[in-house]
Amino acid sequence: MSDLTTITMSKTFETNALKGKSLAAGMKRRIAELGKYGVKEADLTVMEQDADKAIEMIREVDRLREEVTRKLQEANEQLNSLRDRAAVYRKIIKQNYLQDQWAGFGLQDKR
Repeated sequence: MSDLTTITMSKTFETNALKGKSLAAGMKRRIAELGKYGVKEADLTVMEQDADKAIEMIREVDRLREEVTRKLQEANEQLNSLRDRAAVYRKIIKQNYLQDQWAGFGLQDKR
């Protein structure tokens, strides 16, 4: 998933939660007239709390994504370093030993 898609998903998620919270707050202001439809202030309070929790959770997910991205970059850098170092050593073995001796050095290459 691209960074743009991730940012868009997070923003969409947060926007939807904020819309739900705004709806609950607006309905609370007019609870007197909505009560006849079975709307309860306590339910609207739960709705606001749910929105706050959802926003908190998506922000945590965003922080975790950033951490995973950093860790993945570090892992890729480490792997690249390993590959570079291994290439140097493979070359030493290949240039100085016969192919049938390579396996003894842990070199799995066929040519």
